[in-house]
Amino acid sequence: MSRPVETTAASEGTVPAELVRAFQSHRDAPALCDRDHSLTYGALSDFVRALQDRFADDGAVAIFGTPGTLLAAAGVACVISGRPFVHLDPAMPQAVLTNILAELDIVTIVTCQPPAPGQLPDHGRLIAAQDCLDRPAPQGCPPLVAADVRPTDIIYLVATSGTTGRPKCIPVTHDAAWLSYRWRDGYTPYDPSMRVGIYIFAIWEMFRPLRHGAQLHFPGLNDLMSPQALVAFLSRHRIDEMLFTPSFFEKTLGAIDPDTGAALPLCRVVLNGEVVSDRLVSEARRRLPGTVLWNLYSICETHDISITRLDGLPAPAEGVSVGVAMPHLRAVVLDDHDRPCAPGQPGLLHFEGPRMLGPGYVNRPEETAQRFRMLTLEGQDRRLYDTGDRALVTEDGQIHVLGRIAHMLKLRGHSIQTGELIQTLTAHLACGQVLPWVQQAGGGGQVLVAYYTADDAQRTRNADAWSLGTGWQRMPQALAQALQQVLPRYCIPTWLALLDEIPINPVSGKCDIKALPPVPTEDKGAEDADGLPAVTLAARILGCPAGRLDPALSFHDQGGDSLMCVDLLLSLEGAYGRQVDFDWALNLPLARLHALLTTRTIAAAPRSENLQRQGILLTGATGFLGGHVLAEAARHLPPDQVIYCLVRPRTHDPRTRLAAKARALGVPQDRFVVLGGAIEEPQFGLDAATHDALARQVHTVIHCAATVNLAVDRARMEAWSQAGITAILGFCRDAGAALAFSSSTSIFPDSGGPWPEAPATAFDGISGYGAAKIVAEQAIAQAGIDALILRLPSLYDLEAPNPKDIYETILQACRQSGTVPQGLCFAMTDVRAAARLLVQAVPKGVHHANLIAEAPVTWPDGSPGLRTIPVADWLDTAPLAPAEQRLLREAPRTLRADAAYDTARARHLWSASGLGSFAQVSDPGALLERRLTPSPVPEVTTASPR
Repeated sequence: MSRPVETTAASEGTVPAELVRAFQSHRDAPALCDRDHSLTYGALSDFVRALQDRFADDGAVAIFGTPGTLLAAAGVACVISGRPFVHLDPAMPQAVLTNILAELDIVTIVTCQPPAPGQLPDHGRLIAAQDCLDRPAPQGCPPLVAADVRPTDIIYLVATSGTTGRPKCIPVTHDAAWLSYRWRDGYTPYDPSMRVGIYIFAIWEMFRPLRHGAQLHFPGLNDLMSPQALVAFLSRHRIDEMLFTPSFFEKTLGAIDPDTGAALPLCRVVLNGEVVSDRLVSEARRRLPGTVLWNLYSICETHDISITRLDGLPAPAEGVSVGVAMPHLRAVVLDDHDRPCAPGQPGLLHFEGPRMLGPGYVNRPEETAQRFRMLTLEGQDRRLYDTGDRALVTEDGQIHVLGRIAHMLKLRGHSIQTGELIQTLTAHLACGQVLPWVQQAGGGGQVLVAYYTADDAQRTRNADAWSLGTGWQRMPQALAQALQQVLPRYCIPTWLALLDEIPINPVSGKCDIKALPPVPTEDKGAEDADGLPAVTLAARILGCPAGRLDPALSFHDQGGDSLMCVDLLLSLEGAYGRQVDFDWALNLPLARLHALLTTRTIAAAPRSENLQRQGILLTGATGFLGGHVLAEAARHLPPDQVIYCLVRPRTHDPRTRLAAKARALGVPQDRFVVLGGAIEEPQFGLDAATHDALARQVHTVIHCAATVNLAVDRARMEAWSQAGITAILGFCRDAGAALAFSSSTSIFPDSGGPWPEAPATAFDGISGYGAAKIVAEQAIAQAGIDALILRLPSLYDLEAPNPKDIYETILQACRQSGTVPQGLCFAMTDVRAAARLLVQAVPKGVHHANLIAEAPVTWPDGSPGLRTIPVADWLDTAPLAPAEQRLLREAPRTLRADAAYDTARARHLWSASGLGSFAQVSDPGALLERRLTPSPVPEVTTASPR
C-alpha cells in the first residue's frame, strides 16, 4: 500500500554542488568506512583534490574495484569534477571489461584494488586510488569547487555485465540523478546522524546520503555472504538504512530472530530489483518489528520511478503496487497495438519524461530506437521508454507490476536480457528456436532453463560437439566453459530442454509460458558422491544427484551462485566442524575443498620471495598487536635481517593485506616477506622445501595470531589452539628458534589475585578464549625450547583504537552516552609497550610474565565530566549492540575487572632490555582523557574478549 509523503519544491541545483556543500558543513564527521579505510568528509575532500590533480584528459573515467570506501571516494571525485564514470566490477569476465573500455573510449582507469595480470588492457592510464589517499593535502589551497555541469551532461554510466560479451552502457544524466535524489528525500530523508549500509547498486545509492552528511558503511565479502555475519555488521555499525534485493533480504532474515530484530538499530530497509512478495513482507514484520520497509521501483534507463511503503497488508489481486510515478515521469500502459490502456487495464508499461529518460545506449542506435520509442499519443509525438514489464495503472496513478515480458528475466536479483542471451546461445548451440526462462527446481530454488527446438541435423551437431541427447539435460561442462568466456555465470542455463515445439497460446499467438514443462524431479540419492561430503552438500543445494557433479569443478562452475553459496558454507561448517572461507566454498574445486577441510593442508608457498636472509617469523601480522610487533621489529632488527610474516590466505591476497597494514604503520616493504599459510596446517601449509629453507633462517618466532569467536564453544577453541601451537612448536624445534608468545590475562578470573607469573589452570566459568590460551601455555612449557609467555590484558593505541576490543567499545559507549557505570575498572596495556618487549631477545628457559601496570583504568565516582550511574542503568541506556549487551550482562565482572597481578618478571625483563621506566607500560590518565573527551575519535566496531 502506498503511503504518500509530502515533498516540497526546492530551488534548482546539482549533485556536485550539494556534495561540496556537505564537505563544508560536515568536515570533521565520518563519511565513508569499510574494513580497510575510514574517511571523514574533510579527508574525502582532500582525496577529491588529489585525484583531480591526476586527471589529465576530459573523457569518461573507469573505476575498477568492489564497492567500498575507495570506490565511493573515486566516484565522488568524478562527480564533483564533472567527469562521467563507469564502474568496472572485477568479477566481470576479462573480455567484458575490455569491451566496456573500448565501447566508451576510456583512457583513464582508477584502480581501487590491484587488477589480476592481464585483467585490464596495457594501454590507458592507471591511477591507484590508494596513492591519492596517502597523498597529503596541500597547505593553503583554495576551497573545493564543484564543476559547472549542464542538466544533460552525463553523471555516470551503468554497464551491464553483458549477455553477449558486448556490454550495454547506459548513460544517466545529471538532471535525472538530481531530480531523483531530491524526490526520494521526501520519502526516505537523510541527516548527519544516519548510518547507511551500502553493498549493491552502489553507484545509485552512495551519493544520496552523502549530500546530507550521513555515514556510509560498506560490508566486506564475508559479511555479505553469511547472513549471521551481515546481521553482525548491521549491529556493529549501528546501521539505520540499507537497500537489499528481495532475494538477499530473505536470506538475511533467516538469521534474525524477533528478539535480535527488535534490538537491531535498522529503522529502514529499501527493497529494489525484484517483485516483493506478501510472504516476505509478513516475515520482515515479524522479525524486524521496528523497521519500515519501502519498495523502490527503478530502472537504469529512467533512474528512479516510484516508491511505496510496505505495511504488511495483503496485496490486491491486480498485483503488487510500487506507488505513484515521481514528478517528471508519467506511466503509460500500451496494448499490443501501441494503444493506451484504460485505467486498471493490463498492458506493456512505458514511461514518458524528457528530464528523466536517458539519451539511450552508447553506440547502439538500433536497440535505443527499439526501447526508447517515438510514438504519437494524444495527437503529439512522444518519446517513451519500454520497461519490459507488464503492468496496470489505477485511476489514482498507482502502478501495479504484474511481471516481466519475455525480453527480460530476473534470476535471484540478476537481470538477464533474453534477446542477447539467445544470440549468444545460438552461436554455440545448433537449434531452431530458443526460449530462456526461470523455473523453480523443487528444493533447489530458481534455475535458468533454455528451452529449444532442433531438427535432425542440428541434433547430430549438438551430439558431436557437446554430447547432447534428447529431452532434459543439465548444461554440459564443455558448453558451459565456452559460454563462460563471454557470459556471467548466472546467465548460463542450468538445464537444456529439447522440445518438439515451443508452446503457443492460441488466443494471444505468443509463447504460452504456463505450458512449458517443469524442471524434472531427480532422485538425489540415486548416485553417491564418492564419499565427499562437499559434493553431496553442493548437490543438495543445486537440486541434483551428487553423481551429476564433477568433483574437479567448483560449486560456481556447476551452477551455484553467491546466494546459494551462503547455504553451502553453513552446511560445510556443520559437516566438517571448522570455519570455511566464502571464496573457498564458491570457487575451489569440490574435491580440493574436501581435501582442505579434512587434511588441513594448504598449497600456499611464497611465489618468488628471497628466503636467504636471517630473521624472525611473525604470526598475526595483520592483527592489532601483530601489526605493531611488525613495526617494532622493523626498527629493532639489524638491517640485514628480515621479518617473515605468516598470513592466512583469505578473500584478499596475503601480500595485499599485509602491504596495507605495513603502509599504515610506516614499515618499509623491504623489511618483511609474506608467506601465505595457516598455523593449524602441517608445516603451515608450505611445501617441504620452503618450510625447510625458512627454518634455516629463523632464529626467533613471535606468535601473535589467535582465533576469537564468541559463537564457538570452549572445546572447539581449545582444539584450534592445540592445532596451532603444535605447528608453531614443531617449527621452533626444526629451526632451533626461541618463541615469544602473546598470551592473555583471560587465563585468570577478572577479580582476586595477585595472580602469579607461573603456570595457570582453568577456573570455573573461564571463556573458551582463556582456556585456549592455557592449552597453548602448557604445550609451550613442555616443548623444551626457550620461550617467553607474555600475558597481556586489553591493549590500547592512543591514536588508533583496537576496533575489536570490548573495553574500547565500553569507553566509546561512555563518551556517547555521557555516563559511566559505577565501579568501572579494568587493565589496559599500551600496545607499543607489548610490541617492544615481544621483539627483545628471549632469555634462556621458559618464562611467564604479566605485562600489566599497577594502576588500572578507573573512573572514580564524582569525577568531573561524565555522570556515574548504576551498572544496570548504564547497560539499559548505553549505545551498545545486542551482542555487546549480552556479553556484558552475562559477564558483569568485565565492567569491574579489579584483579591484581604479580609483575616482577615483566619488570625485570623490561629493565634488562633497556626499555626505560615500567610506567610506560600504561597511562590510564592519558587513555581516559583521549577516549572520554567530546572530541571525535575513530569508530569502534565489533567487541571481542581480551
